[in-house]
Amino acid sequence: MTLSLPTRLTLPVIFGVALATGFSGAVVPGSLLAVVVTNSVRFGWVAGPILMIGHGLLEVIAVLLLATGLIRFARSKAVRGGIGVVGGLVLLYLGYLTVQMPGQTAAGSGPAATGWLHLAALGGLMSMANPYWWLWWATIGVAHVGWAAPKGPAGGVTYFTGHILSDVAWYSAVSVALAAGRTLFSAGVLRGIYVGCGAFLVALGAVFLVGGVKTLRRGARSREEPVT
Repeated sequence: MTLSLPTRLTLPVIFGVALATGFSGAVVPGSLLAVVVTNSVRFGWVAGPILMIGHGLLEVIAVLLLATGLIRFARSKAVRGGIGVVGGLVLLYLGYLTVQMPGQTAAGSGPAATGWLHLAALGGLMSMANPYWWLWWATIGVAHVGWAAPKGPAGGVTYFTGHILSDVAWYSAVSVALAAGRTLFSAGVLRGIYVGCGAFLVALGAVFLVGGVKTLRRGARSREEPVT
C-alpha cells in the first residue's frame, strides 16, 4: 500500500507530517544512534542534544541545496557510490576507536568546550557519511518540501521544524535514559556497550563501503555501454 501526502494543506498538517516521517526515520538504528549511545554513557544526557546540533546544521544545508535544486546530485550513481566509500571508511575508523574505549565514564561531568564542539561535529559527520541520508533528501525530501511549498517560506520552515524536532526528541530521550542509568552500569557492562556499538559501526561501515564500490562499478558499466 502506498502512503500519499494529505491534500488539505495547513501549517499544522505540514508540521504533523514532518514530525511523523521524521520519527519513522529516527527510530531506525543507525550510525547516529550508535554514537548517541556511546557518548551518553560517557558524558551524560547533554550528549544527545549536542550531537543533534551538528545533525541539524547539516539538514539546514540539505534544505538549502534542495531549494536550489542542487540536492538532486545525490541521485547520481557516482555521487552515491563515492559517499558510500568515504562514509564506509569513516565508520570503520570510528568503530575501531569506539571498540578501544575503556569501560568507564566521566560520571558527573559533561564534555569540555572542545568536547562540545567535537560532539556537534560528530553529529553532522554521522549523517554526512550515510549515503542513504543524502538519497532520502534527494527523493522523499524533494517530494515533501515540494508538497509544503504552496505555503511559501512558512511551509518550508514548518516542515523543517517538525522534521528536526523528531530527531531532537528521540535522540534526547535515548540520551537521558542512558545517562540516568549509567551510574548503575559496571565497567564490564560499559565495556560491552562500547564494543557492541563499535562493532555495529564497523559492520555498517563495511555495508556502506561494499555498497559504494558496487554502485561505482554499476555507474562505470552504464557509461561504457554503447548508446543504441
